[in-house]
Formats: sequence, structure tokens, C-alpha cells
Amino acid sequence: MKAKTRDKAPVTVWNIAKAAGVSVGAVSSVLNNRQEERRISDKTVARVKAAAAKLGYLPNIGARRLRMGGQRRQTVVLALITSHQAPLLLVNHFVDGLREAAAKTGARVNVSYLLQIGMFEAGKLAELPGLLSGDHFNAALITNTTTKDDDFLACTQLPYPAVLVNRSIASYSGVSERPGSGTRAAEVFQQIGRRRLAVLHGSPLTQITRMRVNEFMEASERLTGRRAIEIVAKALSEEAAAAAVDGCLAQGHDFDALYAVTDGEALGAYHSLVRNGRSIPRDVAVIGVGDYAISRFFNPPLSCVGASHRELALSAADILIRRLWTPEFGERLIELNFHESLRESTGHSGARR
Repeated sequence: MKAKTRDKAPVTVWNIAKAAGVSVGAVSSVLNNRQEERRISDKTVARVKAAAAKLGYLPNIGARRLRMGGQRRQTVVLALITSHQAPLLLVNHFVDGLREAAAKTGARVNVSYLLQIGMFEAGKLAELPGLLSGDHFNAALITNTTTKDDDFLACTQLPYPAVLVNRSIASYSGVSERPGSGTRAAEVFQQIGRRRLAVLHGSPLTQITRMRVNEFMEASERLTGRRAIEIVAKALSEEAAAAAVDGCLAQGHDFDALYAVTDGEALGAYHSLVRNGRSIPRDVAVIGVGDYAISRFFNPPLSCVGASHRELALSAADILIRRLWTPEFGERLIELNFHESLRESTGHSGARR
């Protein structure tokens, strides 16, 4: 049997001072990065840091924030809350958006921003620590929620400003893609003479991806007289998308055009199609959604129809900052127009908008 272990007591400045053979004041100064101000020697700084590392010291973030509260410059914590199943490339857009919005207001309102990323299991947003208490962050941008998460938000009032991305829920501010991108993708395929259409999406579907799939399926049947093949990946990753397309082809399904509801899933589809001897766009034309920064570097460059994730991120971050500092700004929903960037994956030359 394994021996029972006791919970490890937190390492204090007194523990570090004793291990390093220096004063508590010296330890406090080094841990707070004030050694130059207090004229502490490099040798002492090294001893304190070595002792802290050996003992496994972890700073008390909460206490530090309380101490910072007395300073002239206020610290505001912004949270990006997202499902950990979401593609990291998509998350990066929102990190950049929050950083740009914060940079515009930081000096003007005499505030410093900290960015915190909260990740939850799809469908379990309600279990995220600090979500309901309001003691972990001052404002939040929430994205990549499932239907279950949206139902939870619809009957919950959060105690801080929050902006939702690509979903519309009463009493919340939000930024969303205008309807029609799925329909437009089907129209592009028809215009280039493709009639055996397929749509690829991950699981679970979100509010916006369900809209895209439904639009594409309805438009496909109307334009071609046949129902599009629905390819469902078990997750939202590129690997899962490739496996789903592999499975579809192995079952003998035949299609000459594929609409992937995210660029990440399109990348997985590329690998599967090439691995199975299909040429893009000769055998299968492909359209993605999001126009990621890397999409034009796919081989061949990926055509995209939909709202730019960068535009979504910048708009959402701007609303969040406005709501934080201007209470009268109020709740609002903004719909962004979708764009089409038609590249070689649909037989077009370069990007047409």
C-alpha cells in the first residue's frame, strides 16, 4: 500500500529566509522584484531565488492584487473564457483582440490589465471556478460554448460585464456572424459546377456552426436537388476531422465539393483527401470558415466564406472594454457581414473578396 501523504504547507518568506540565511525583508524585496531599489547584492538575490525554487515557493496572487489596490494605477483582470476543445489558432485571435483593446484604454483610464484564460469542458461552463462569484476577474469574453452552456447562460446573470462571441442570448452583449455564410458556400460550389456536396463539422455543434450546417444543407438540396453528405468528426480537432473524412471515403461516399465549418477542420480534410488520392480542387473543391492567418498558406490556399475571426475578436473586445468603463453603453448585439476569400482550393486564382 502507498503511504498516506499530508498536504504540503505553503512555503513562506520565513522558510525561504531561513534556508537562504538572509533577512525576511531581503526575501520579500527579491520576491517582489525590488532588489535594485533596496540595493540587495546579486549574490543575495541568487541565494534567495535558489532557496525559493528548492522549497517550491508559489506566490500568493490574491494577496499581491490586494497590495496593488493601494497604488495609484488600478489593475483590471480580463478573462477569455473558452472551451478547451476549441482550436488554439482561434483562441489566439481573441487574445490579440483583448490586448489591442486594452492598449487603447490603459493609459487613458490609468489602469493596468491582466489577461486570464479560463478553459472549460464543452457543456460544463457552469463548473468554471469564479464564473458566478465575480472574484476571479472583472470582465469576460465568452466563446465556443455549446447549446447546454448557452442554456445555462440564458438563465444566469453574471456579476460583471460579459460579451458572447457567435451566439445570441437575451440580456447579453454579443458579436456574431450575420446569417447566410452556409448558403453562400453552396452557391460558390454551384457556380464552379460542383453538384455532389458534403459538409464537415465537429462535435458538439455550437449555435453558429449549427446555423452554418443548416444553411448549407438547405441550399445544397435546393441548388442540386440532392441532400449534401454530412460528415461528423468526433471532436473539433484537425486530427478528428481527418479521421471523419477518412471514414466517409472508406464507406464509398463520393463528393466533389466539401464545406468545412472551420478552417481547422478544413486542414484536417486536406490531409485525408490527399492521403486518399484526391486532388484539390480537381477532384474535390474545399471551402472553410474563419480565414485564419495560415489559411492562405494551405496547399493549395484555402477559400473561405464567413466572418473573419480577427474581426469578431476585435469587435468583441471593443464592446467589452466599452461596457467596462461606460455603464450607460448597455447591452448590444452586433452582427458582422461575412466575406468570401476565393482562392485556389475552389479553382480561383488568388483571393477574391
